[in-house]
Amino acid sequence: MKFYINNKKYELDDKKMNNSFVASGFEADVYKFNNLVFKIYKEICLKYRLNEKTAKYLSDIPTKRILLPKDIIYNENYEFYGYTMKYITPTLKDEISNMSVDKLLSELLIIKKDLLLLKDNNVFIDDLCDSNFIFNKGIYFIDPGSYEINKKRSKEYVEIINREIMNDFIVRYILFRKHEITKEERKKINEYFPLNEYMDEIMKKDSSKKLYIKDYSKRIIN
Repeated sequence: MKFYINNKKYELDDKKMNNSFVASGFEADVYKFNNLVFKIYKEICLKYRLNEKTAKYLSDIPTKRILLPKDIIYNENYEFYGYTMKYITPTLKDEISNMSVDKLLSELLIIKKDLLLLKDNNVFIDDLCDSNFIFNKGIYFIDPGSYEINKKRSKEYVEIINREIMNDFIVRYILFRKHEITKEERKKINEYFPLNEYMDEIMKKDSSKKLYIKDYSKRIIN
């Protein structure tokens, strides 16, 4: 396979590519080289994916936990072929349950700063699901493939939509994993982030409450 990154030519045989293979999705095949992943687009894509202009735009936004494209990958004809991203080694997501509330709060504050950066750059987030985040001593979001730039919308509107999407994700996939939270810890979380009355229900161990989270989810990060 031949491709270019920052005008540097890469020519890797099938063995090298196979040894570096990480995963395959609807839009791209993912390979790991050193501390980067290379997302190389498939010829036929079954979902929306970033174009070159959007990938370049996102690469200039210095987020810390919402990972964005780093460098653009071009094929041997110098056509847009994908992009590189920072590689995060995944650990068990259930380790979130072992985080202290102080650590959880610090993580949410970092994510909040990333959301403000995206708002400042008119970027809508999307497609947050269990397979699109990695936990390794911190919470990382790894798939910007369906993020959208929309400068026709106000930054305030972008912020509201992004917070609603992120808060729904946090409730379903992060707070629920941390199922053991005492009253004192819940009080501490409430001091940082205004929580609504439905939180009394979702903090319980009854996993059936997960079915109602999306309907009742309100803002957590304010």
